[in-house]
Amino acid sequence: MTSKSLSQSAHHIRGNVIANTVNFRRFSRPAVDADAAGKQLACEIPGCHSVPGYLEGNYLPMSTQFSTALRNFRTQRGLSLRQFSQVVHYSPGWLSRIERGQAAPTLALARSCDDALTAGGKLLELARLETRSRLRPAQLPSAVAGFVGRTDALRELDGALADAERTGKALMVAIDGPPGAGKTALTIQWAQRVASRFPGGVLFTDLQGHSHQGRPADPLQVLEDFLAALGTESVPDELEARSALFRTVVADRHVLVVLDNAIDSQQVKPLLVGSASCAVMVTSRRRLTGLGVIAGAQRLSLAPMGPQESIELLRGAVGAKRVDAEPEAARAVALRCAHLPLALRITAERLATHPRWPLSHVADELSGAGRLDALADRDDDDLAVRKVFDLSYETLDGDTARVFRLLGLYPGGRISAAAAAALTGHPLARTRDLLDRLVAVHLVEETGLDRYWMHDLLRDYAADRAAAHESDAERLTAVRRLMSWYTLSVDAANIALAPQREVPPLEPPPAGVTPLTFTSDTAAEEARAWLDEEVRDSAVPMVRLAARYRLPEAWHIPVRLWNWLLLRKPWSMWISSHTIGLEAAATYGGPDNQAWVEMNLGEAYRQSGDYGRAEQHVSQALALRRRIGDRQGQAWCLEALGFIAADRRDTPLAHSYFSQALDAFRQTGDAHGEAVARCSLAEADGLLGNMVEAQAGFKQGLYLHRRMGDLFGEGMLWERRAHLHQQHGELVQAVECLDRSAECHSQGGNDWGRAAAHDLRAQLLVKLSRWEEARKACERAWELFDRLGDPRAARLQDRLLEWRQAEEPSVTDRPQE
Repeated sequence: MTSKSLSQSAHHIRGNVIANTVNFRRFSRPAVDADAAGKQLACEIPGCHSVPGYLEGNYLPMSTQFSTALRNFRTQRGLSLRQFSQVVHYSPGWLSRIERGQAAPTLALARSCDDALTAGGKLLELARLETRSRLRPAQLPSAVAGFVGRTDALRELDGALADAERTGKALMVAIDGPPGAGKTALTIQWAQRVASRFPGGVLFTDLQGHSHQGRPADPLQVLEDFLAALGTESVPDELEARSALFRTVVADRHVLVVLDNAIDSQQVKPLLVGSASCAVMVTSRRRLTGLGVIAGAQRLSLAPMGPQESIELLRGAVGAKRVDAEPEAARAVALRCAHLPLALRITAERLATHPRWPLSHVADELSGAGRLDALADRDDDDLAVRKVFDLSYETLDGDTARVFRLLGLYPGGRISAAAAAALTGHPLARTRDLLDRLVAVHLVEETGLDRYWMHDLLRDYAADRAAAHESDAERLTAVRRLMSWYTLSVDAANIALAPQREVPPLEPPPAGVTPLTFTSDTAAEEARAWLDEEVRDSAVPMVRLAARYRLPEAWHIPVRLWNWLLLRKPWSMWISSHTIGLEAAATYGGPDNQAWVEMNLGEAYRQSGDYGRAEQHVSQALALRRRIGDRQGQAWCLEALGFIAADRRDTPLAHSYFSQALDAFRQTGDAHGEAVARCSLAEADGLLGNMVEAQAGFKQGLYLHRRMGDLFGEGMLWERRAHLHQQHGELVQAVECLDRSAECHSQGGNDWGRAAAHDLRAQLLVKLSRWEEARKACERAWELFDRLGDPRAARLQDRLLEWRQAEEPSVTDRPQE
């Protein structure tokens, strides 16, 4: 080649560099198999047949194919390295390194060399193939510093990958969960751990399904970015073609694809790969059920962290010394952050930047009404719990958003679909559909059939949205519907448990509100189950809500829990609900309602052993009943005062109260009250030595209880008879009465009464030296009291332990009087 031709060639190179760069994607074509393409090209390069490694069908690896081809083309043109460097404007030393395989060619160098040596694009294509084979994308963001917990989720992901590798199937996992639960942090943490098992690289993109930056990412653009990262230069314009090319390019590579923050399954579908050598991880606030249907994706739902994980997160971020110094405050902080990693990290960062702040200060701050505003990073406006919730809330349609807002008015932990229907005013079927939409985006969690739950931060947020978008009248109407449904349902359950106990009727529900009913053959059992599951934890918050809105349900709810309270005896809930109800009734309810609550509250204090408060409340109730002339109400107050006197061992005073109560019950025709009073009076007569009257009273009381089907009352009757036999030293007869008492309480579902009967039986059987029977009775009592959370369980457990350590139990363990 002459000097003139070299100059023309150099001019040609310079003139085409810009054009080739601009039209790079348009005129280049991708290679599917780099080694195969390299082999084919090598065979077309002059002189390759004489190069060692190309003989007998062998070819050089991609790292040396370009360098060998470049040297062959140059030497065939008769150019020294110095002459060639003047044409392509690269130093001789650098070109020498390229030809020896000690440096990788850029596409610009390859294009210059190809033009200068008239290689017909072969050198450029070899350089592209080499670049492609050398490229290993590593796009994962850095993992969260101090990542803790999520052991079960990480183990589940490890197991899914192991299963995919063992079965030769593609791994696809969709991780969903509520806003702020740490889905992205978990996914990146796991992806970093397993990235080395994907030699083809890791692709990552934020699909911006819920993002402050704007609209969700377009799969068309995501595919272009992925293909470019994989070294593909020519990208089709159509979505389907790009998707197909993406699947083709990764088909023989081991690539991990992480798709973060997806809006829905449709956004993800074009980005999926089917190769068994690849894995796809998707995160979303929405349940991506479509991926399971169309691609067999495994789903992993991420809940808020556990209490211990939350504490470990705080320890790592704030310091173990500070957290361990205030363990109760640390637990309170974690709870008031709803165990959400985002809220915990924001709070931990505030504590870390204020080393003199005690944890109790932040715990108090998070207990107030403005805790959502407190859970915000001062440096980054986007790192705020409220804004994270906004991103999910703003995607809801109008009806679904309204249901979410109104759920913020519900004060309990879990809510049924029926209660939500009353709150929102929608039919039950429509309510279920709207709740399911909220479940799909994790603004509500489904905890069981027709049972739903929101953690406290989401409930606060929903209540804020309700205050902003629902008028005072709309909120009051919703609360009234809910209260009517709740109170009438409690009333129906109360009647199912003990229909013989009379309570005043309630107003009918508003239009469209359908309270629960309990009318089947197993009504009492169904009522107990519903009260245990749904009302136990929600009654006090509901009473408090009613009082806030000055509604009569503030006293109706606790009063109509009476029959269940007698069975379960949840002292704290009993006293708290009635204390709130009493204040409401005294403020705007009138003497009749106040008297009901005073009476019930007095009985709670009596049964829990506080006789002074019990007498104070019952005496106040009696005064109110006398003021309004309620003779039947007075009878029940007299009966209650008799119980208090009997508990204080003042039998004559108890006898007097019971006699007055019996007369009043008979005058008012209250058969249930008469049955209770007769049994109480019979026991008092027996203790005073009036055995004939005692026997007659028990007989009449038993007849009345059985006529009404009152198993609770009959069980108490046999217990009173047992006490009387015990006082007279008739232990065998006392044990027989307790057997009957336990059987009645068992049939009536009164676990507390059954446990008390077995407890006393065990003590009496010890006195009778019936050791094995005593042990079995003690075990039954312990099991029941332990399940009920009764403190007597600890005493019984100690007794059982002593019996196991000795051949015979000690008779020094005297029965309780």
